[in-house]
Amino acid sequence: MLPAASHAIARGMARPASSSAYTILSRRSFASQGPPPPKPPPPPPRSDEEQSADKVDPAAAKEDASTSTPATQRPRGLSAFDIDTTLATIPDEGSGSKGGRTGARARSDRPQSSIEKSRRNWYRLAFLGMLGFGGYQLALLGRDWDTVKDRERFASDPSSSNALGRIKLRLKAAYDDFNAPVWEKLLPDPLPDPYQRPYTLVVDLDDLLVHSHWTREHGWRTAKRPGLDYFLGYLSQFWEIVLYTSQPFYAVGPIIEKLDPDRRFIAYMLFRESCRTLPNGQIVKDLSALNRDLSKVLVLDTDKSKYALHPENGVELKKWQGDRKDTELLDVLSFLEAIAIYNIADVRPVLKNYEGQYLPEEFARKQREDKQRRLAEWQASGSKPSGSSSSWGSLFSGIKGSSSPSAQGGAHGPPKTLFEQEQDRFRQQYVEEQKYWAENGEAMRKAAKEEQEKQMANMKFSVFDLLSGKQFDQAAQAAQQGGPGGDKK
Repeated sequence: MLPAASHAIARGMARPASSSAYTILSRRSFASQGPPPPKPPPPPPRSDEEQSADKVDPAAAKEDASTSTPATQRPRGLSAFDIDTTLATIPDEGSGSKGGRTGARARSDRPQSSIEKSRRNWYRLAFLGMLGFGGYQLALLGRDWDTVKDRERFASDPSSSNALGRIKLRLKAAYDDFNAPVWEKLLPDPLPDPYQRPYTLVVDLDDLLVHSHWTREHGWRTAKRPGLDYFLGYLSQFWEIVLYTSQPFYAVGPIIEKLDPDRRFIAYMLFRESCRTLPNGQIVKDLSALNRDLSKVLVLDTDKSKYALHPENGVELKKWQGDRKDTELLDVLSFLEAIAIYNIADVRPVLKNYEGQYLPEEFARKQREDKQRRLAEWQASGSKPSGSSSSWGSLFSGIKGSSSPSAQGGAHGPPKTLFEQEQDRFRQQYVEEQKYWAENGEAMRKAAKEEQEKQMANMKFSVFDLLSGKQFDQAAQAAQQGGPGGDKK
């Protein structure tokens, strides 16, 4: 017979289905265990002195806990094997006998493969080759001057006599050439008379001739300044007009095509690559590279820093922001035509007299005063005043070297000034020229287009022919057979 407790345990562990083997195994297990061991006797009672010694002061315990160094242990974690890891410690980094080293070899101490050795050798050879090439280039820079032009260019510099000085001068010259215009001469040589205009007028584009504005509805829109067509057409009779802008061609090319579609007024166009860059990064127009006499060159711009290299040749005008009542171009036109009509030998002293003043307004004021003075003289004497050189001397402040045509008095009124007489003549020429182009312009454009298409049709060769030179043989055969450019045999 099993005890009552054993029967209760056996009943609790039994499955709902009857199993005699399981029941017998359970009985045998509990039967082999025997009766439970007796409980140990309670400890003997402790005296009051022992109990008082076991008591711990809370303040002292807190102080001991703050000053003591706890052992570095890992908390007991959950494990499938229920392993106690509370006593397992991990050593701190750098606590080894060799100052924290793990004993592993450094990368430089490891044995290298043949590929790594070959790569390192190639790196060394490349570095030595670069050093040798740099030394060779320095030796070339320090060589003696090759051409007479270089000797003359650096003859005034005392450092040009030694190799180090020549290296410095050549590097500086390379930097200057990089920032200089791409061509030494921006314009071709002047045409022979009478085709070459006596003066050269350099004009800017943005806010001087046109104004561009961007809106969300229309995008970029460009408008011409009032009086622009007359300004270009009239002055082209005695001024060689050069459009000089700091913008690239792709940005302003379509605008220029609208300004002068027949290329009758604007003689030359210069863009960003024709400008010079100063050491401070400022972009300026180099008038000395125009291949023109600077005594006959005048530049119009809205920013005087653009012609900072030649301020004595420049006239600063107001920017145009789209005002339809603007008369800036027509106001300065009188000054420009006066210079050309009276054949001023050097424009720089004339511009010097207007320094610090707004030239269009000041010249217009002097012109009105001169006309009123001549009218008063005519009314007082009842006859033509003698000569008019003194009047133009007052306009140009006594500038010499100009020739003036004789004045013709009026029979029934005050005589016209010399400027007015020549002005009427050039205006009449302008009107006649405009009339001719209105009548024959379309036919001339059509003929020019047909000629261009004919030339393109005669160029019957491929890219291979162009590279091999076959097109030159075709041109020679066409010339011998009486083709384009040849006489018929």
